[in-house]
Amino acid sequence: MCLGTNQPSAPTVQYVGPSDADIRRNEQGLQAFQAQIQQQQQASAAEMQRQIAAANERTAEIQSQFDQEVAAAESAASEAADAAAAAAGASYTPVGAYGVTASETEAPTAQTTEAIKAKKKPKTTLKISPTATAQAGSGLNIGV
Repeated sequence: MCLGTNQPSAPTVQYVGPSDADIRRNEQGLQAFQAQIQQQQQASAAEMQRQIAAANERTAEIQSQFDQEVAAAESAASEAADAAAAAAGASYTPVGAYGVTASETEAPTAQTTEAIKAKKKPKTTLKISPTATAQAGSGLNIGV
């Protein structure tokens, strides 16, 4: 067998990638995308800051309203205590941080219990005589 003069040669491999124009277009698209994302993030951050500021303002309003209501309740309570003390007159003698009053009251009525009663046992109709004798058929009925 003869191979002849034509010897086989290895194939040539060429890498054909995107052109420079395609690469530039892709890079410009990526830059535009990055710019768009940054704008969206800035807008979201600004909106979030606005909402936080509004919530903080509302919280401050609620806190001031609560403080006013607490102050009003405390002043009303102190006025009521002063009025009660004035109404009590001489019988009210403050001792330290406590107010002491003395009054006589009736003793509460005592609770009474009834005497223990014996339980009523039901009467049985079965009576067994100690002198009874065994009768036929009165024992255990066991089949044989």
